[in-house]
Amino acid sequence: MSFKSTMAFGLALGVAGTGVAFASYARIESMGKNSTYVMDDVSIFDNPANINIYPNFLIGEFGPYQNNNLGTGNNQDPLQPWFGGIFSLALGQEDSRDPRLSIAGAFNRRDEKLFSYLPDSVRVPDSNNPNIMTTVPVPNPVTNFDGFLGGTLPNGNAGGLHIYIAQQQGGVENATGFTINKDAFASIFKVDAGINIQLNTDIDAEISAGIARIQYGPEQRDLIDGDLMSVMGSARLFSTWSLINGELVPAASWSYVKAPGIDDKQLIGGIGVNVALDRGFFWLGTDFMYGLTRMDNFQINASTGDKVFVDDGSTGSASWDVKESWGGRISFGIERNIWFDWLVIRVGGMKVINYVDCTHNDGNAIPATLQNKYETLCPEDGNYFYSNPSGDGSINDNIGFGFGINVEEKLKVDFTMAEDVIFRNPFQGEGRLMSRISATYSF
Repeated sequence: MSFKSTMAFGLALGVAGTGVAFASYARIESMGKNSTYVMDDVSIFDNPANINIYPNFLIGEFGPYQNNNLGTGNNQDPLQPWFGGIFSLALGQEDSRDPRLSIAGAFNRRDEKLFSYLPDSVRVPDSNNPNIMTTVPVPNPVTNFDGFLGGTLPNGNAGGLHIYIAQQQGGVENATGFTINKDAFASIFKVDAGINIQLNTDIDAEISAGIARIQYGPEQRDLIDGDLMSVMGSARLFSTWSLINGELVPAASWSYVKAPGIDDKQLIGGIGVNVALDRGFFWLGTDFMYGLTRMDNFQINASTGDKVFVDDGSTGSASWDVKESWGGRISFGIERNIWFDWLVIRVGGMKVINYVDCTHNDGNAIPATLQNKYETLCPEDGNYFYSNPSGDGSINDNIGFGFGINVEEKLKVDFTMAEDVIFRNPFQGEGRLMSRISATYSF
């Protein structure tokens, strides 16, 4: 199988109307919550070389809709809509689009992994009285922009570059506009590169690596700060396996993220399969997961989970709370056309079980006035088992389901259904019907 046919999911394209070559966050969320073992368009954010697989299309979504506390008859717009597009110029002869040049961009997308390291606020010494700590909100970055540049060689091997910029400075959003605060600052900057190469007729490799910088609080640092540089990478193979009429996919990813008060290492490795079925598609994967998280000068609200970074000048000290975890996850997804070629239904699930060992450092203490409200990463020494939420409506819980609509292999709209929708009283007008809607258009 050639590189291009493998990357375009040639095995699964025989399924009429399922649209597996063009996926979305909604498809992933409703069909296993993990995109490691399938090829889809959202993989461009993990490996920028993949923009060459999806020439000339538009992508976007309304963002997640996870408010579980809506009153009867109430509603709320999704909070994180984004959109983007990929455009490609063929440089080859009429019978071949390779080599080609591709450019892509996306606006307002949140990089959920990097955003998860931003605290909700920062405490700093008051400018008038250094003995008093004042709280500064960490604003929500608003410049969120993805930029891509890529291309292919005549043999179809591909490469790509990606830059991500998300920043806010001097303003904090509120219900009516912005509150001006000169100390409010949050910044995320990431640069990564990737390649897709054909190793032989049956195996294609995908490799990517990048660096990132995360900053927040009133102290603005240089663009290149050696103390705050993060590194990350991933690799996977798509190996045609005729025995299952599908592909065997070994994969690995790692990251070392550094931010003020945070030092986080993550390693994931596993293997999965994806299989073309009659009018459908199935995938299954299992992973080993290891994590080592250290936090210093962080206070975590015991009831809300809000994180507060205390910027008292002691950042970088040895008073880390340390949380070490190892375990695994198993995930699966299945989709199938029902009734019509343009309608597909999906279901999937993910289960995580990790053993967690926590070590508290007495130097990372909570002031006595806050001890009833806040705690640190590890309030005390101990260990426990962790599992992902059973059913809270988030992308990380156990089960998801949804459906998709395919209009002439051009416009494809995917829906993730709210997991409690079938248990509601339809006559009360309560809650939400869907938790995510994504769409792609190929031209």
